[in-house]
Amino acid sequence: MDASDSSEDVRARWSAGLREAAAHAYAAGHGAEPPAPQRTRWRLDARTAVTAAAVIAILAAVGWWGLRGEPAAPLVASPSPSASASAAAPAMLIVHVSGAVRSAGLVELAAGSRVADAIELAGGLRRRADESSVNLARPVTDGEHIVVGRVNRSGEPVAAGEPGPVDLNNADETALQALPGVGEVLAARIVADREAHGPFAAIEDLERVSGVGPAIIEAIADLATT
Repeated sequence: MDASDSSEDVRARWSAGLREAAAHAYAAGHGAEPPAPQRTRWRLDARTAVTAAAVIAILAAVGWWGLRGEPAAPLVASPSPSASASAAAPAMLIVHVSGAVRSAGLVELAAGSRVADAIELAGGLRRRADESSVNLARPVTDGEHIVVGRVNRSGEPVAAGEPGPVDLNNADETALQALPGVGEVLAARIVADREAHGPFAAIEDLERVSGVGPAIIEAIADLATT
């Protein structure tokens, strides 16, 4: 007998001795022989197996969803009400309007306005304004100069180099004396009349002033305006 057979024989006798000692101890404590050992078998019916599989699948899906992680949404700062209001507010433009308008000078208007809007703020066109000298539909730009031309009594455009008409409703006594037939005394009467009775609607209304007749009206027809 070799050494390996001798070792197995010793282990077998040792195991048998332990089982026998355990049996005697059980009999002494319980007054009966120990029951024969039985194999334990796990059995699952079909319904239990399907339910277990479903639970395992759900747990796996939840675990995967939690581990995948969602990218953080970028933070977008919403503009404050004051910033929105200032952004929506239109920029204002400053435009110089001169020529055949009633109140030449600087006017302020909103961005996107047109030449017609600027002329309206300047009091509108005079009676002999040449509308063809400007494009009333053109959008204006900040800082520009709009010059409205005029026409003479015959309806012909007046050259830009020629002196403009004297405004009977705004000219002072010195400016009125530049008109033919109007001296210092008559100029003072014209100023006093318009202050007492209001502006002249037409050049012909100048006849209401003492000393002004048809001859003077004819002489200043192309040199004066209202």
